[in-house]
Amino acid sequence: MIRQVALRIGLLIALAAMVAATYPVAARPSNLAAQVSSWRLSSVRDWQAGAITGLLVTNNAGGELRLDAEAVEGSFISAPFETVFATNAAGAVWRGELIEGTDLRLELRARATPPASGDEGWGPWQPLVVADEPPAADPDALTTAVPLALPEDTRYLQLRATFTSQIPRASAVLNDVTVSYLATQITPPIFAAGLPQRPIMFGQPVLTPRPLQIARADWAEPAAARPDRRDPQGVVIHQLPVDASPAATLAYLRALLVYQTKVLDWGDLIYHYIIDSEGNLFEGRLGGPTSLVRRVAGSAADVQIALLSPADQPPTPAAQARLVALLAWLTQTYNLAPNGQQPAASGGLRPTIAGHYEVYAAAPDPYPAFRALLPALRAQADSSTVRARWYFAEGNTAGYSQRLSLNNPASRPATARITFFPPAGQPVVRDVQVPGGGRADLNANEVVPGANALPAIVEANEPILAERSMALVSDIDSGPGIDRLSRVWYFAEGSTTEQTQTYVIIFNPQPSDTRAQITYMQRDGTVFEQEVQIGARNRLVVAVHDITLPDGIRPLADASFGIRVIASQPVAVERTMRFGPGGSGLHTGRGIDTLSRRWLFAEGTTEGGFRTQLLVLNPNNQPANVEAIFRGPQGVAATRRYAIPPRAQLAIDANEVVPDLGFATEVVADRPVAVERAMRFAGGAVGTIGVGAHVPVYRWAFIDGRTSDAAYYLCLSNVSPLSAIVTVEAIFGDGTKTELSVRIPAGARYTLAMHEAFPNETAVAAIVRSNQPIVAERSIFPGGGARGGSTTLGIPLP
Repeated sequence: MIRQVALRIGLLIALAAMVAATYPVAARPSNLAAQVSSWRLSSVRDWQAGAITGLLVTNNAGGELRLDAEAVEGSFISAPFETVFATNAAGAVWRGELIEGTDLRLELRARATPPASGDEGWGPWQPLVVADEPPAADPDALTTAVPLALPEDTRYLQLRATFTSQIPRASAVLNDVTVSYLATQITPPIFAAGLPQRPIMFGQPVLTPRPLQIARADWAEPAAARPDRRDPQGVVIHQLPVDASPAATLAYLRALLVYQTKVLDWGDLIYHYIIDSEGNLFEGRLGGPTSLVRRVAGSAADVQIALLSPADQPPTPAAQARLVALLAWLTQTYNLAPNGQQPAASGGLRPTIAGHYEVYAAAPDPYPAFRALLPALRAQADSSTVRARWYFAEGNTAGYSQRLSLNNPASRPATARITFFPPAGQPVVRDVQVPGGGRADLNANEVVPGANALPAIVEANEPILAERSMALVSDIDSGPGIDRLSRVWYFAEGSTTEQTQTYVIIFNPQPSDTRAQITYMQRDGTVFEQEVQIGARNRLVVAVHDITLPDGIRPLADASFGIRVIASQPVAVERTMRFGPGGSGLHTGRGIDTLSRRWLFAEGTTEGGFRTQLLVLNPNNQPANVEAIFRGPQGVAATRRYAIPPRAQLAIDANEVVPDLGFATEVVADRPVAVERAMRFAGGAVGTIGVGAHVPVYRWAFIDGRTSDAAYYLCLSNVSPLSAIVTVEAIFGDGTKTELSVRIPAGARYTLAMHEAFPNETAVAAIVRSNQPIVAERSIFPGGGARGGSTTLGIPLP
C-alpha cells in the first residue's frame, strides 16, 4: 500500500513570511524574544548540491530523491547551511512517499564555526523523530513534534537522509524538507531554581500533596486558555531526548513552545507538564490536566507528561521523584488507579499510566533505559499516594505513656509514615507496616523519649485509621486523631474550678506562621478573647488557668467556659484537662469543627459513683433552646428543656435528671451548638470526656483497646424506630478475628462487655456493623477503673 505524504503548501508560505521574524515569548524578563527562520530543500539543484550515495535525483514534482534502481540503501548529505542567526534548536517538516517495506530516516547535525572538509567540528547526527500528528496547516505532512536541542552558538546545519528497502526496485521518495531553526537563548541565562514554584491549583482537594510547579507565566508567555475539557482517563509519559544543562533548560523549553505553537500551529504545547533533569516541574499546556490534547495519537483524554532526558539514559533520580509525586497527585485527584488498566484506542487494554509507545505503537519513547522503569514508577506512585492522614496536636512522652494504634481496613498491606515533631531538632519519622485487614502499634516513648511536646502526623498509602492513647499511672485517655484540618474549632467543656487545669493545644502543620483568636465563653455570658500566633510546623500550648493580664487580673480564674478557636489557616486543635488531687485525672481530645442542631451520645451513666454532665456551648449571638432526651435500656427515661444565652455555656447535671441509670442521650437545639459529655468517678479523681455524633451510621470502628487487666465496654444506641441487629468484629493483636451479634430494640441502648466476651487480650480492635443506623462509643477502664478510664466515639466508616 502506498501512503502519499505531501509537504504543507500553506505552511511554507507562512514560514517564508517568518524568516528572521522576532516576537516576544517570555514574560520574565520582559525583553526576552525568540527568532524563527527556515531552510528548505526541494529542487533538483538543492539535492544535487549535496553528497549522494545510492540515490537518484529526478525532476518529478520539481525535484525528488529515491533509491537507485538496484540499491537497497542510499544516503543524501546536504551542503552545509549557514543560519541567519545563532540558533539553539531546530525541527523539520517534510513530505514524500513511503511504500511498505521501505524506510526513510532524517537526521540533523550542527556546528558553530565555518565547516572545512570532513566531519571535524560537527556535532553528532540527531534523528528527527516523526510526530504522531502533522502540522495544523497540512494534514499530509510529516513533522517532528520535538525540536532538537543544539549548542547555543550554532551557525551551521547539515541534513542527512538515509533510504533503505527490503523490496527489490522499491524505494521511499523524499520530495522536500523544511528545517525550522530557532533562537531562544537567554542572556544572561535564567535558571529554573530561581523561578517561583507554586502548588498546582487544578483539581479537587485530596490528601496527596499538590506538587510545586513553575507556572507557565513565570517561564514563558502568559496566555489565555480556551481548551476543550474532559476529566483525564489516564496518563501518558513522554521522553524528550534532550541533554540540556541547567543554564540551557529554560531556553530549550521556550524553543519547544515556539516550535509547537508558532511553527506547527498546534495552538499550545501538547504536554501538560514537563520535568527537567533537576526535578523542576514546569506547567506546560494551559488549562490544566482536563485540557484535551488532540496531537498525541490515541490519547486525547490523557494527561501528557514529558521528561527531558538523553535517549540512552533514564531520567535522573530527582526527575523520577518529581514524576512519582506528580503521578500520585494526578491519579488520586482524578480517581485513576496507578497500577490499573483502561481500554486502548486501538482495542484491548493499556496501562492507566502508559508510556507513549503504549498508546501509539510507532512512538519510540520512552526509550529502553526509561521504559524499563515504568512498572516501578507506577508502583511508587501507588505507594506514594496519601489515602489517609491523621493529625495529633497533643503528645507528650515526658510525663505520659503514649502509643499510636493503627488499623488497615483495606485488603492490601499499608505503609504508615508517622512524623513526630519534637520541641527541638528535626522531625522524627518512622514507617510502620500495617497488614491488610490488621492492626499495628507504635510506642512513642521508645521513638522520642522525654519530649514534653510531641505533635504527630500519620500518613498512609491505604485508608488506615489511627488512634492515640496517653496514660498516667492514675488515668488514661484514648481516641482517634483529626482527619481534616479546619480554621474554626469549638470545645463545649473548659474549666479552672477546683484547681482544674485546661490546656488548648494548637498544631500548625502549615509551612508559614498562623494567627488565631481564642474566645472563652463562660456560663454567665462573660466573654474573654485572646490573640495568639503559632509558628510554622509547630504547636502552641495555652495554659488557660495561668492566663494573667498585665494588671495581674486572671480573667478565667475559677470559671467554667466553652472555647472557640478561629485561625488564619487550617490547623489541628485539641484540649487537655488535668483535675483531681495532684492532677490525677486526665482527659484530652480533638475539637469540634462543625456545629450541629443534633448531638447523639451512646455512653452515659450515673451508676456506681459516676457523675455525668452534658456541656452545651452556644457560640451564636442569639439565645438557643435545647432539649436533652435520656434513653435507658427500655427507651426514653427523661426529657429536659433549657434556654442558653448568647455566647454562653450550659452544664446539664445528668445525676439530677436520671439518677442511678446507664443511658444514651440525644441533644436537639434550635441553633447549631457544640455538645460534649463529661464523666468523673472515684470521687472526682479521674474521668473522661467525649464528643457526640451528628447522625447515626451503619458502621463504626475502634482501633485501640484491650481486655487484659481492663474492663472494655462497647455502648450502642439505637435511635431508629426499628430494632437493630448489630455485629461486632473483634480483631486481635495476632491478626485473628471473631464476631458476635446482638439485637437492640428500637430507641434503646445496649452495653456489650467485650472483656467478658474476649478476656485477657492485649490488643482488641473492633468494627461495629448494624442493619440500622446506630451510635457507638467505647469505654475502657484499666484495672476495672482503678487506674481511670477513657470513653470515645467510634470512627464512622462509609
